[in-house]
Order: sequence, then structure tokens, then C-alpha cells
Amino acid sequence: MSYKRIKGALLLKFMTVERAKREIARLQKYVFLVDTYEVDTLDKFVIRTYAEVGSLESTLDLAHRAGYGYHLEKEDLVAIIKKIKKDELHKLIRAGYMHRTRASRKKAPY
Repeated sequence: MSYKRIKGALLLKFMTVERAKREIARLQKYVFLVDTYEVDTLDKFVIRTYAEVGSLESTLDLAHRAGYGYHLEKEDLVAIIKKIKKDELHKLIRAGYMHRTRASRKKAPY
């Protein structure tokens, strides 16, 4: 789905009914994956929490509150997300994170 910003307003571009149905099905699948994701390791906790809140800082705070230790750093969370995993939710979260951070990874270090 694509959006267009006009004078501060966020407008949805035209979408056919078929495309809307596919988008709804895709989003329902994502919600189902997150809701049924079993959290039995720190990695899985990070993936599910990041899927729910969308923020590394919030995920780190929730990990500390859940008792996963105060030795965790933001870089540890990034390493967990960037790992190549077999499960479908982790793949989606990794792809989304890599897309979100693409611009900052392309900048040349000075």
C-alpha cells in the first residue's frame, strides 16, 4: 500500500478491491504470526516484542522488565534481528528492519 503526503495530510493512493483484499489477507497473516508466536528464548522474545512495539528502545526496556538481564544492549537486539532464521516471523521482521535502516546503512563513514 502506498501513501502520499499533501500539506501534512497522509492520503491513501487509489487501490483496487482485489489489491485491498490481498493487503487485508497479508496483514491478517502477519497478525496471526505475531499472536501465535511461541516465546521460549530471548531471541524469540526480541522478535515478538519488536513486532508488537516497533522500537528497539522499547523492546530493550521490555526485555529488562521481563527479567532477561540488564546486560543487554541495543546492539545485542540488532544482532538478534539481523540473524538469518528459518521461522517466518523472524524473516519478516528482519526484512522490515533492513528496509527501515537501509538509508543509514548506505551512508559512507567519514
